[in-house]
Amino acid sequence: IRGALEGQTILITGGTGFLGKVLTEKLLRTCNVKHIYVLIREKKGKSINERINAILEDPLFSILSADKPKFRQKISTMSGDCGLPGLGLSQEDRQKIIDEVTVIFHGAATLKFDEDLKIAYTINIKGTKQMLELAKEVKHMKTFVHISTAYTNCHLSKIEEKIYEPPMDEERLQQMVENMDDELIKAILPKILGKWPNTYAFTKAMAEFVASKYVKDVPLVIFRPGVVVGTYQEPVIGWTDNLYGPTGIVVGAGCGLLHSLHADIECSANLVPVDMTVAALIASAAEKIENEKHELPIYNYVSCTDNPLKWREFKRLIEKHGDAVPTIRAIWCYFLTIHKLWITHFLYVIFLHYLPAIIMDGIGFLTRSKNPSLYKVYKKIDKHSDVLAYFSFRSWEFSNDSVKSLWSRLSTDDKVNFKFDIDSLDWDSFFYNYIRGLRFYLLKDEWSTLPQATIRWNRFKLAHKCIKIGLMLLCLKMAWAIASTTYSLVDSKAF
Repeated sequence: IRGALEGQTILITGGTGFLGKVLTEKLLRTCNVKHIYVLIREKKGKSINERINAILEDPLFSILSADKPKFRQKISTMSGDCGLPGLGLSQEDRQKIIDEVTVIFHGAATLKFDEDLKIAYTINIKGTKQMLELAKEVKHMKTFVHISTAYTNCHLSKIEEKIYEPPMDEERLQQMVENMDDELIKAILPKILGKWPNTYAFTKAMAEFVASKYVKDVPLVIFRPGVVVGTYQEPVIGWTDNLYGPTGIVVGAGCGLLHSLHADIECSANLVPVDMTVAALIASAAEKIENEKHELPIYNYVSCTDNPLKWREFKRLIEKHGDAVPTIRAIWCYFLTIHKLWITHFLYVIFLHYLPAIIMDGIGFLTRSKNPSLYKVYKKIDKHSDVLAYFSFRSWEFSNDSVKSLWSRLSTDDKVNFKFDIDSLDWDSFFYNYIRGLRFYLLKDEWSTLPQATIRWNRFKLAHKCIKIGLMLLCLKMAWAIASTTYSLVDSKAF
């Protein structure tokens, strides 16, 4: 793998995202690449150089910085946006890509499941098409890796490593999003999506089909990861930087906010650590560089096929490891319940989320507290949970023969430096470090607060038990009162 990537000039889109950061670090630390260009757009008043500098100062890059202090000389930024015409590139940067770049990792996408269809189309489909058109012009193109998702065809129960028919014709969709107003699109969105659950899966499925049409002109690879979560072993154990997907569930439960999850505990979560995902991603690119045949390799990188983790075990592991390292930011103790029945989940949400939120917000209003509205926080959590429900109630059968074949062909050296064999993943060990990583890297909670956090945690647990006992006694008292009243009525009638 390192031999294939040595001396390559690489362009990464989506390099500021979770996966993109780990990919950039891994390439710089492990592969002797010539140069990396990262396509970045200006955001919230920050220039592209300010954004990349902030990323490179993240603890993720600490080992790289120690081993290769001059690594920044190998990385440059280009101002661009996959949602703009011409990718928002200057003519100078565009020509630089055409003349110098040999490998492209295209990971730029909007990840919001409920994204506006126009935005999702523009970035996920049109942006991919523009990248491939640019790749056709690149003089020394070795491989173009399109980073997709394992859930592009989630309406199917079995997903193979092949291209499927798109949800609709791309030109027809383009005409719709360009000619219809937003309100009309929202009104007919369910009909447009058809069997697809959201705009993310819908547009990513179409992007794959659009990409497949370039296979004769571009050395293309499609890589489909499962649900990508924190690092397992490298470069720093347990690192993560976002609240997407299951991570939001873990943090919400660990902070004492989330108490009910709408899911089937017997379904698989299909989590994949980001460092193992990136290792497989780089290996797929190296394989294409070595094998220049005009074919389209597709890789389903998932865990549910060979090393499944059910939601039942997910809950057990976050409870086991979260209880040992509570965060000082917790507002209550951990207690998470998983419900398959919607009505049960709904009742839990009303009584354990919204009712306490209304009470606390009322107290905050009376005391003129500046704390954020707990009710609004729960509205966001509820929306997030509803989006995830589709995936937490289903299990898929994924074929992953291409991934297994790729792993089997690696040299001993590659298997050490690019470890992506999902069979070797120990979930208990992963969650041990994952929970600690969330506390330290995501919540920014220093280890010095652990003694105080543990005291608060134990007090919360004691208070929680007292409330449960109090409610049980209240219910018994009410039941006794009802029973006594009923007995008295019956007795008086009998008399």
